[in-house]
Amino acid sequence: MKRFEFSLNKLKGYKQQVLDREKNSLAHLRRQQQQYMDDKYALEQKLKQSNEEYIMKSSRGMTVMQITTFKGYHQSLSQQIKELERSIAAMEEKVQRQLNVVIEATKEVSSLEKLEDKQLEEYNFMAAKAEEQFISEYVVNSTYRA
Repeated sequence: MKRFEFSLNKLKGYKQQVLDREKNSLAHLRRQQQQYMDDKYALEQKLKQSNEEYIMKSSRGMTVMQITTFKGYHQSLSQQIKELERSIAAMEEKVQRQLNVVIEATKEVSSLEKLEDKQLEEYNFMAAKAEEQFISEYVVNSTYRA
């Protein structure tokens, strides 16, 4: 009997490549989202340090120009943080959409794997049946010869 070969092996290989590509895309989106989160955290730390510096300098006395500079810097940092928060939210939506794509691709590959398992099981059953028939014929032929 010829060896087992899954009839949809090429399709399974293609679907696996699609799944791998989609997983890579998801990983890229997650890295990008994490970068935005890291950038936001860094800006929040800068804002915190600047506020502490502002409080320390204002207790000693500051000029109007220095106060204006600090306020402008704080507004700029706050605006950048808000922009990053919007980017993070948008990236979260992209990640969710891509996650759904990965889930669907995984389901497709999984269904093909289950089909392959079924075909292999059927092949093994047929092989065992063929072997049983061969043994039976051998026994019958040996009995007639003897």
